[in-house]
Amino acid sequence: MAVMIAVDGGASRCRLAAFDTSGKLLARVEIDGHASLSAGVDTAWQHISQGVTALRATLGETPAWQPDQLLMGLAGSLNISRRQELLNKTPRVIKAQVVTDGHAQLMGASGGAPGACLALGTGSVLHWLDAAGELGMAGGWGFPVGDEGSGAWLGRRLVQAYVWHRDGQTSQSSLMSALEQRIGTDVSDIQGWTTESKSSIFAQLAPMIFEHASHGDSVAQDMMAQAVEQCLALVALAPPDLPVYVVGGVGEQLRPLLLGALPQRVCKAQGDALYGLWRISQQGNT
Repeated sequence: MAVMIAVDGGASRCRLAAFDTSGKLLARVEIDGHASLSAGVDTAWQHISQGVTALRATLGETPAWQPDQLLMGLAGSLNISRRQELLNKTPRVIKAQVVTDGHAQLMGASGGAPGACLALGTGSVLHWLDAAGELGMAGGWGFPVGDEGSGAWLGRRLVQAYVWHRDGQTSQSSLMSALEQRIGTDVSDIQGWTTESKSSIFAQLAPMIFEHASHGDSVAQDMMAQAVEQCLALVALAPPDLPVYVVGGVGEQLRPLLLGALPQRVCKAQGDALYGLWRISQQGNT
């Protein structure tokens, strides 16, 4: 039986699934670790390999078994050298391909039909497929330059607000008090955060914003509103008649606000990135 393994790799987690040629899901696993090429090709491949090994065991295959195809939708894969470095690590007996994680999410969410997919997790990106079959993309440039409206963007904004709060520039809020407990009051500790460069670290702060916004904290609510503004600016770059699918952990939190802003366009995703990768493997849209 021919088996295709799909890999959905972002800056915070790595999910894998095994499909047969008909699209039947045979098994799926999740590895606690990133598979973003921007965060390191070696570590990304290590986590992907761990996932393949776990799937092999779940399928009851021998240690020598390899899938027929390995299709990876990975963050940071726009960079050609990183992408090729990863492909060089894959066993030659496997047909291996890499696409962006955003492309995989689009194909899963839209089922291969015209649509726009706004992916909001640690990072952010918008991909679309128009009525003529042409693909487009906006955002996705990576942290700290891009990733507007993402978990990393929100976390960085939170730390920025905190240092201004510490300097007496903002009013008291429950969110600022909670962050103070999280990162401390010592100047040395705080500067460790203000000079942090990893998107995944900043993204860990985003849930604090969502929690305090739900309790009425105005600072947290303003940050969410600012994130939505960034997202709407991305969506405005896609053809205006396309349905918009909002996916990702941060997307789940911002979807109600985006639905309010785009009530006729925001739709429920048909499938996830793993399903999208299977569709790509069948259609050849790589």
